[in-house]
Amino acid sequence: MAGRRNRSIAAGDPEEEQNLLQVRKPLHFHGPDEKPPQWLVAMHEHVKAADAYVVLCPEYNRCIAPALASAMDHFPPDSYRHKPCGVVAYSIGNGAGLAAAIQLRAFLGELGMISLPFNSLNAKIQNSLSEDGTPLNDDFVRGINKMLGELEWYCAALKNHKEACGPPSVA
Repeated sequence: MAGRRNRSIAAGDPEEEQNLLQVRKPLHFHGPDEKPPQWLVAMHEHVKAADAYVVLCPEYNRCIAPALASAMDHFPPDSYRHKPCGVVAYSIGNGAGLAAAIQLRAFLGELGMISLPFNSLNAKIQNSLSEDGTPLNDDFVRGINKMLGELEWYCAALKNHKEACGPPSVA
């Protein structure tokens, strides 16, 4: 789906980068005389370079997954500020990740991101995706494509406005 849109994608997965699983010392808590770990600096460069984000979140006890919150909390809010963010939430039951998606809107807003009006919410994800990530039904594909279409629109609109007017003043 995303590959057909001719976009460059960088993924950050707390399961792949074990240091992201638990915040010990966020990047922005290192003092001027301290050198943050190289893995943290490298990951931060990816976060800052992104024009937009897609947050993939399983519903975990009707909440945001702890690993997701921990991973994102490693970086200062300025890294995310004024960038659009699409949400793909899911559950293995009927809830479709709705509780996590609602909480994510507030969390992402506190980090400075602009949450899209449409979230891709997916109940019984095991019926929508195979183990290897192949879509199993058209509803799932339609939801992802709708969210990606909105994300592209917001990304272009915000980028164009930032180029024309500059970023908002923080003073």
